[in-house]
Amino acid sequence: MKKCINRRCNRELQDDFVYCPYCGKNQTDKPKRQPKRANGTGSIYYRKDSKTKPWYVASTITGKRVYVGGFATRTEAVKALTDYESAPTSNINITFAQLHERWLKTKAYQKLSDDAKSSYNAAWVKLRSLYNRKFRDLKTFDFQSIVDYYENPHHEEGAGGKLKYLLPNGKGTYQITDTPKMCDGLKFSALHKIKVFLTKIYKYALEQDIVAKNYAEFIELPEPEEVNATRFTEVQLELIRQNIGRVPYADYAYVMCYLNFRVSEFLTLTIEQYHVSEQGIPYFIAGIKSEAGKNRLIPIHPKIQKMVTDCINHHGETIFCRLGEDFGKPMNKDYFLKYAFRPAMQALGLGDKFTPHSCRRTFSTRMSAAGAREEDIIALMGHAEYKTDINHYIIQELDTLYDAVKKLA
Repeated sequence: MKKCINRRCNRELQDDFVYCPYCGKNQTDKPKRQPKRANGTGSIYYRKDSKTKPWYVASTITGKRVYVGGFATRTEAVKALTDYESAPTSNINITFAQLHERWLKTKAYQKLSDDAKSSYNAAWVKLRSLYNRKFRDLKTFDFQSIVDYYENPHHEEGAGGKLKYLLPNGKGTYQITDTPKMCDGLKFSALHKIKVFLTKIYKYALEQDIVAKNYAEFIELPEPEEVNATRFTEVQLELIRQNIGRVPYADYAYVMCYLNFRVSEFLTLTIEQYHVSEQGIPYFIAGIKSEAGKNRLIPIHPKIQKMVTDCINHHGETIFCRLGEDFGKPMNKDYFLKYAFRPAMQALGLGDKFTPHSCRRTFSTRMSAAGAREEDIIALMGHAEYKTDINHYIIQELDTLYDAVKKLA
């Protein structure tokens, strides 16, 4: 015979009773008394006021009592205490925000390009609901919930994640009203940036022994959208040329079709990267994305030489800088797409199907059609390989590449 563990009931029960027939109390709720741990080896204790994680762990191995956390079972609690005391660290209770702040000070972050930093900052804003959570407590579900939210139509956000609302007249505002301003769900590329950002954070956390597992790798993303394979036809390219001086930034789009830089590379070009050879050939030495694309040599086609010179004479912080307001200031790719390239395409009657990458695709297509050598195209595009890695076998010379570029009409 045993007595009900409910002190208010305390009636005698048969040993095999799971529930008390008098008060209904579950007789297995009370944990068995565990042997007391030796002094200095930490403590594991049960709290009745915690339903989901009643087993609490504290350690004194560092000389101070450190709360390690709460756990669903005693087995988990013992493992957590063992893991902690095998590598005690002050990072055990670090929040996501604190971890992010430390990561921003690392050399790995400092070496990132401005575009990469901008991309990661945009991802960080979307994770703001997790800022104050202990990072080691976060699991795939926490991140997946956020990715799923942004994949579907959601509350539109402005700079820094500030929510937008609608006024009665339909105009957007940051003032809180009864009507949130909604926007379409994000595509694969934007959601993928969140996963990449979290992967970077977890890499740092693993290095610091803050976590033992990367939960970001299990985030599920939607299927990638179909690649936009648009390029400008000869007629469309001529339309752009004819409107240079009439449509703002038309010259930037036209120049990009001859320089073939990636948009992030194009927008960061400075006068220091512009050169003229002893033979009088103007060229850039630039490129940032890959090992094959870094500091590659790009001759300037005679057809765009005056445009490039005019842009240099703007004396902006970058060669291809902002026009109008904030004249001379540099642009990132998001600003360029929204306020320069897309408005130019619309003004030219070309719609929204083209992107800055269309210029790069136009270059490679026209070079191939003009009969340029495959190895010249690859060197100019900054690709590492095309069937074989030509960087191991061929060294491209400026005059060779210049002759290749001049094949373009």
